[in-house]
Amino acid sequence: MITFFVSLSLVSVWLDSFIRDTYGVESGVILEDQEIGGLLREEVRGLVIEMAMQEGRVPKEPELDKKTGRVIPEQPGVMIDIETTVKNVMQAQPNQTITLVRNTVLSQYRAEDLENLASIGSYQTYIYGSPQRSTNIKLAVAALDNTIIWPNQQFSFNEVVGPRTPERGYMPAPVILMGANDYDYGGGVCQVSSTVYNAALEANLQIVERHPHSKPVHYVPMDRDATVAYGGYDLCIRNQTDNPVIIKSQVSQGKVWVSILGEEKKE
Repeated sequence: MITFFVSLSLVSVWLDSFIRDTYGVESGVILEDQEIGGLLREEVRGLVIEMAMQEGRVPKEPELDKKTGRVIPEQPGVMIDIETTVKNVMQAQPNQTITLVRNTVLSQYRAEDLENLASIGSYQTYIYGSPQRSTNIKLAVAALDNTIIWPNQQFSFNEVVGPRTPERGYMPAPVILMGANDYDYGGGVCQVSSTVYNAALEANLQIVERHPHSKPVHYVPMDRDATVAYGGYDLCIRNQTDNPVIIKSQVSQGKVWVSILGEEKKE
C-alpha cells in the first residue's frame, strides 16, 4: 500500500513537470526581476495582477498651492496592460527578460486650465466685532482660499473649511442660535459663507444648498445670507460650467473679499 501511494505521488510530480514543460513559461524567463520559468498561464496572470496593483498609479489633477496660489502641474498615471503582459510572457523565448506593459493615463485637466482665469463674480463684506470673531473669519478665509471646483463638481463649505474647534484655532464668538444671540466656537464664520454665497450668485453658479439665519444679519442685505454649522447646515455650490472655477478669498482693509475665477463667457 505504501509503495502504491509513493508511486502515485511520483506520477503526480512527473505529470506536473510534464505540463509545465509543455504549456508553461520557458525556462529562465524573467518578468521584471522575478524568474518565472515553468509557471502556467493562470499563475502568470495572478502574478501580473499582483504587480499591476503595486505598479499602477492613478493620474493626479493639477492643484493650487493653498498658501501661494501657485499652480502645481498634473501628473500622469500608469495602468498595466495585464492581458498583453501575460501574452508576452507566454510567448517569451528561454532566458528572455519581459517587462510589464505600462500605459500612460493622462489626467482629465491640465495646468493651463487653471491659468489665465478671470473674475466672474466677487463680493465683499465689512468685518465687525471682537478680535475672537476676526480670528475665526481669518481661519475660514485661509481654508477657502485657492479652492478649485471642477466642472460638475459640488463644493461644500463645511467640507473645505472643516470643523470649527479650539484645537484648530477657533475661538468663542457671538452666533445666532435658534433665533437668539449666543457664544460658540467659530462665531463669525457665517460671514465668510455669506460672502461666498453672494460671490457665487454673481458668478451664476448653481446653489445646491443654502440656509438663511433665523434673524437678519448686518453684513449682507436681507435674504442674501448663508448660515453654516459643521455637521448641520451647509453651503453647497455646483460648478455647472464646462471649465474649472477657483475661489479666492482674503481678509484685507477690514473686509472679507471673495472672488470666483473662471472662464469668461464670450459674447
